[in-house]
Amino acid sequence: MSDAMGRVSEEEIERLANRLAMLVSDDGEADNAGRAVGALARRLGLTGGQLKAIFMAGAESAAAQNVRVRRLEREVTRLREALEEAEARAQTARREADSLFRETRDLHAELAAQTGRQRTRLGALAVLVLLALGGGGWLAFGPKPHLGEQPLPANGAAAYRTAVVHDYAVKLRHDPADGAPALATLPPGTHLVVQRMLWHDLEQWVEVTYDGQTGYVLSTEVDLS
Repeated sequence: MSDAMGRVSEEEIERLANRLAMLVSDDGEADNAGRAVGALARRLGLTGGQLKAIFMAGAESAAAQNVRVRRLEREVTRLREALEEAEARAQTARREADSLFRETRDLHAELAAQTGRQRTRLGALAVLVLLALGGGGWLAFGPKPHLGEQPLPANGAAAYRTAVVHDYAVKLRHDPADGAPALATLPPGTHLVVQRMLWHDLEQWVEVTYDGQTGYVLSTEVDLS
């Protein structure tokens, strides 16, 4: 068989295969294909046994090919399932990452807000401590003014306290407030008669009389005696 097949060209084998394929056609075409196969086989010098061997070899090859195809199909199915599973895991991981990002962002915002509130509380506490220390120092080492709205005793001119303006000019205010209108500008060393001491907006003011006018200066702007 091998010698006979060696003498048959690939083109002739293909022509014979085409005739064999036509055997499954309609009745008339199948009969014609059968006669054509027989004529071509005889012309090629092939016997019936050789044709059978060629068919069986092709059938075995086709069966083996089908086995490989089915194995490849199963492998493709397995890979597709693995890919779908990996994509599902990746999607779950992305959702978890997004959730963690939002939680981290919210935690940072809450931490920043808490830090701001703590700083505000610490600042307020520091101000209160400074005010307490300043008030204690004033009471311990400064002159002893009458606080609040209580006037000083009025038993004659000698009973009034006096104040002397520091070494810079200050404003005599109409009211105990920084933005109040100025009644006069007091030169350094000006002597004033003190009427009373009072607090306003966390500042200590001195009510004084100057040149017939009653006004206010900050206690830090004068020396009291």
